[in-house]
Amino acid sequence: MKEIRIATCGTSLTYNGNFNVWQRQVERGLVEGKQTIARIYNFGENGQDSAGGLFYLYRALQTRPEIVSLEYCMNDAYVPRNISVAQAQANHLNMIGQLRANDPNVKICLMTMNPPVAGGSVPLTDRPNWAAYTQMYRDMAANDPTLTLIDNAPNWVGVTVSEIPDGVHPTKAAVSTRSVPTIISSLRPLIQ
Repeated sequence: MKEIRIATCGTSLTYNGNFNVWQRQVERGLVEGKQTIARIYNFGENGQDSAGGLFYLYRALQTRPEIVSLEYCMNDAYVPRNISVAQAQANHLNMIGQLRANDPNVKICLMTMNPPVAGGSVPLTDRPNWAAYTQMYRDMAANDPTLTLIDNAPNWVGVTVSEIPDGVHPTKAAVSTRSVPTIISSLRPLIQ
């Protein structure tokens, strides 16, 4: 069986605790009916934004990934970080350039996750323009057909603090139900 290497880069929503629960679920979902083994390397970090992602991208490059997902909207939108949408886009374009310089055939995915919600311990006012950052991903993918958009945000319409207790980090069960199927269905066409 062929092995395909996937690097997931992003925030705590990518890191998702010590168990990498959604990555393991995605690995299993990607191999169903395929003659391929998917191996996901998780480079998500608590508190990471696209500036940090740009700085630490070399770690993902060391795995020689065929597919890379970038997920930084939640922390780029965090007001204390002071990262404008334009700066976030510049950081992402720089990461995309480095990934393509490392491997011109790499498949790059921009991944939205859940929105912040009111009622948790993290104030919704910390990320008032979150939607603008997720729209940036959609616009970038629309303008570059070689990018894949994994848009989980619509799956979270109507979500409450029962599924995102602190207002930012969803429960593992909610991620399994709301995001994992979209991640799998978006990645499957990229795997031979």
